[in-house]
Amino acid sequence: MHRAAKGSELPPPALLHIAPHGIGVHTASHLQASIQTAPTLQAGDLLELFWGNRYVAAHLLRAGEPGTSIALAVPRQMLYPGLNTLHYRLLQPGQHPRRSAPLQVAVKLNCPGGYVTTPENPHLTPLRLPGRLLRQGLDLSCCGQGVPFNIAPYRHMAEGDAITLRWADLRIDLAPLPGDGIGCPIQGLIPPQVLLEAGNDEHLDASYCILDKVGNCSQWAPAVRLRVFGQGPRRHFYAYS
Repeated sequence: MHRAAKGSELPPPALLHIAPHGIGVHTASHLQASIQTAPTLQAGDLLELFWGNRYVAAHLLRAGEPGTSIALAVPRQMLYPGLNTLHYRLLQPGQHPRRSAPLQVAVKLNCPGGYVTTPENPHLTPLRLPGRLLRQGLDLSCCGQGVPFNIAPYRHMAEGDAITLRWADLRIDLAPLPGDGIGCPIQGLIPPQVLLEAGNDEHLDASYCILDKVGNCSQWAPAVRLRVFGQGPRRHFYAYS
């Protein structure tokens, strides 16, 4: 989440097209800062952008630009994990430099499970399902209260991670990861209504992916495959082990 400090002469810069909670890998590769200029500025006034105490870029105002927003590119190498700060200076002929209020923004450049460019992430452990189900298949006539699953802890696990399960072509969104869940397995049940909607399948694939708070996506874990058969639930429950 980003915020501006108080007490400076000029308003803070803004960052364009970033997630509400900060900057992720994708945004970092094409990051732009925006500076809203006052109509009272003049051509020849100079804006200088800083990331922390490091100079980023400068822009000399041209006729017609005062009162508009000026966008300046921020190179990815300027960013570092954690809380980052940026500000700008205004230099006008014959006047003392004026500094803006700083803008603080969180940066997270580690993707859940590790960064990959392929649709499948080999660093993630496949979804863990009961061994008996994998050996014998799932009988929909006795799916009971659902199928238990387990997701192993993964690299760069963080509070707020959003996990989506894939059962055939259906999706199940889990609750965001709590802070005390970091480093722990994630357990739950695939509800029977999802199992029944997906229906019979000789080669059903199940997987999951993770999206963190700043928009970094893990891609899909390697799929686990199983056979699903049967016609619907009976009155009794069946416990997989």
